[in-house]
Amino acid sequence: MFLSFLFRKKNPKDEKLRKQLKMVLGFKPKEILYYKMALRHASANKKQKEIRYNNERLEFLGDSIISVIASVMLYEKYPKSSEGELSVLRSMLVSRKSLNRVATELDLKKLMQYKEGRANELKNITGNSFEALVGAIYFDRGYSVCEKFIRNIFTRFFDVENLMKHNSDYKSRLLQYSQKEKFALIIDTFESMEDCEKLYHFVTEICIDGKFIASGKGWTKKEAEQMASYEVLKILGREL
Repeated sequence: MFLSFLFRKKNPKDEKLRKQLKMVLGFKPKEILYYKMALRHASANKKQKEIRYNNERLEFLGDSIISVIASVMLYEKYPKSSEGELSVLRSMLVSRKSLNRVATELDLKKLMQYKEGRANELKNITGNSFEALVGAIYFDRGYSVCEKFIRNIFTRFFDVENLMKHNSDYKSRLLQYSQKEKFALIIDTFESMEDCEKLYHFVTEICIDGKFIASGKGWTKKEAEQMASYEVLKILGREL
């Protein structure tokens, strides 16, 4: 087994890590090696050509799993919401800012292996490690345990009802922000058609100071404008 090869020497700290992870996860890991991998940032590798054992691949997997579970949760919770509204909510839940916050609340950084560096380079390592941790849970305990853990995290750290209520008018928020920061904002909405479906929908493109920033689409003009405005706010770091 590849992971066993990487960590074939028994680490006396494994039992301590199991106990620490139990406090974070709500259950005790079976195969600790997955979690050691999830908590090891690439910066911890001592040699450039060293066999790559860090959390990047688990992060890739965890990112997909979190997105799927968030999608299912929102689909079940909001049966009357449009695809665009659900997409915005999901983006908010799985954004880098949101996952960094979750990782900070769980105090994952104290369990991680990483090399100190510039703050800008390390600002997302906790959120990335949270994604990797989800990947580790999937391999160790399976999808059902993984889903239960993620649902609990979303319920515990996010008031989705409040997000839906107070963060839905992204166009107004963007307009207010543009006035505050004094930049030129152009919101252009037009009709388009999906070639594959032969159906018309609306597309909104937003420019700031003459530069294209983002676009969004929806079955109504309002939905397209909200989607595009959210994408711009996300780029500006103002989505939450």
